[in-house]
Amino acid sequence: MIVNCANYFAEHGHDVCIILMKREGEYHELLHPAVRVIYFESLSKINLYRSLRAILSTEKFDLLFSATPDLNTLTLLTKIFSRTKTKIVISEHNNTIVFFKHMKLSLSKLSFLSIPILYRYADAIVAVSKGLGDNLRKVALLSNDKIKIIFNPAYSTLLEEQLSVPVKHEWFGRQAIPLIISVGRLTEAKNHQLLIEAIHLLSKKRAVRLLIIGEGHLRDDLQQQIDRLGLAHLIQLPGFKLNPVSWINAADLFVLSSDYEGFGVVLVEALAAGATIVSTDCDYGPAEILEDTYGYLVPVGDAPALAAKMEFAIDHPIPKNRLVARAKEFSTENIMLKYNQLFTDLIEK
Repeated sequence: MIVNCANYFAEHGHDVCIILMKREGEYHELLHPAVRVIYFESLSKINLYRSLRAILSTEKFDLLFSATPDLNTLTLLTKIFSRTKTKIVISEHNNTIVFFKHMKLSLSKLSFLSIPILYRYADAIVAVSKGLGDNLRKVALLSNDKIKIIFNPAYSTLLEEQLSVPVKHEWFGRQAIPLIISVGRLTEAKNHQLLIEAIHLLSKKRAVRLLIIGEGHLRDDLQQQIDRLGLAHLIQLPGFKLNPVSWINAADLFVLSSDYEGFGVVLVEALAAGATIVSTDCDYGPAEILEDTYGYLVPVGDAPALAAKMEFAIDHPIPKNRLVARAKEFSTENIMLKYNQLFTDLIEK
């Protein structure tokens, strides 16, 4: 999302910087050449504030846009104590309560308690789904006019280009056996354990194959589950892919098994590929994207229901043209116009 946002404003003639904590990451090559990258001087907890304050003092941005919970609180603390004139816009992309609930006890987790105080100092707050916005109002004790609902920019010219990038895998092109793909970090929130269990149930009734695209700290646990269930010939973990939509484009079915989401950009990417989708009905995101027309929803955490719906979806694919048209409703151009209006209004105040 940040890459799409930065590229859009750079392409429209704005001076755009991205502030990163580490000099690494897979998305650098996707940035527009005009986007400058600035790094924190230090990653130690005690120096993060000083580092950000120094950046704001040097750069004198008109506006700073933050899109992760930890950095949201840091950014607002910096605004309060540095008295910067930079307008601060923060964005929430996850179920805030569940996100912090699943974190280990740490300074970051304790910062959750500061949200009702700190978030009042933001010049604007963006939630990427209506449900997430309602949740945030309750958590942060904010009025309705403080929070703006703007969906994630998920359909772009870059995405269209990636759709045509050829990818190879031994299972591609074997039409006799349906290929299912899931994309996401290998973390608790994505609940790939549920998907693997559902494939185990479905494989007893029909032949299917599954590719889980992504990396994360649960890789070994997931591989052990696959081996324990005797599914190594049916499920593979190819790792992180910079262009996952190309992989989705080669599949018969896309599945999202998350316990919670804020929006679900990957669902729009799957729609863009024309893939029929089965998704868990998280509190926020999937139902707003898929509605009752563009995919199939199942209860969160229900492996038998997921297995049954995958079988149904394989036999009842949704027309590709309908799915692609839905994806275009979340185009970068449409969404960025809303961000442009929000940012312009704040700067001109």
